[in-house]
Amino acid sequence: MPHALNPALQQVWPPADRRPDDISPEHMALAALRHEIDQLDDEILALFERRLTIAARVGRAKDAPAGPHLKLRPDREQTVLRRVSDRARPANRATVQALWREVVGHGLARQGPIRVQVWAPLEPTRAWDAARRRFGAAAEMRMAEDPQAALRWAAEGQGVAVLAINAGEPWWIGLRRQWTSLSVFEGFGGAAPTALAVGKIDPAALPTGPRVLVGAGGDAGDGAGRRIGLATHHGWTLCLTDAPLPVGGPEGCVGAIA
Repeated sequence: MPHALNPALQQVWPPADRRPDDISPEHMALAALRHEIDQLDDEILALFERRLTIAARVGRAKDAPAGPHLKLRPDREQTVLRRVSDRARPANRATVQALWREVVGHGLARQGPIRVQVWAPLEPTRAWDAARRRFGAAAEMRMAEDPQAALRWAAEGQGVAVLAINAGEPWWIGLRRQWTSLSVFEGFGGAAPTALAVGKIDPAALPTGPRVLVGAGGDAGDGAGRRIGLATHHGWTLCLTDAPLPVGGPEGCVGAIA
């Protein structure tokens, strides 16, 4: 006896070269699942394109009060990722976070090009992959040969510099005095980052998390908060603290990471 077909499948099954009485229950179940996925894909596509349209409108709204900073809002990205992660099932959280990084990255690209320069002479692939995961496939990325040139480029508002720590060049010292328009807003490599992302980020848009301190001879910070040392060079120190210090103040705070 021929199997009764689900009305929703009659448009997609059976194929022209198959008779209804040749359809097994397994084929019917597989066809039903594929049809459901196709419908979900259509819904996801419509919502994603709607999100891109709204992201472009957000970009135009950001342009209204013209300022010196990049359009990146790490605090907003942190809020979005935390919200969807909290709503996701525990087994899916890592996947959801990776997917939403791409969604957010493509939305930012509708507001203007996302340009990233990476300097990591010791482990370039590791730093490159971390930056790609953070900024997404929409970002325009290239390797930098000179960290100071990358900092100069970032200070001009051209994009973001992702620079390795402890790679033979203490570029981070310049964040205290020379590159004061730049802020650290992301770390790569775990609780003790091995690379930092810097750019012309509005200090009010920095993420919630450890503050990044640069100091000479122990003059950074007021002694408050727990410290994690990252690098040293001729009396200069780079560290993280959980003290809520203001960026650009006398404590030597040059940014924050999530």
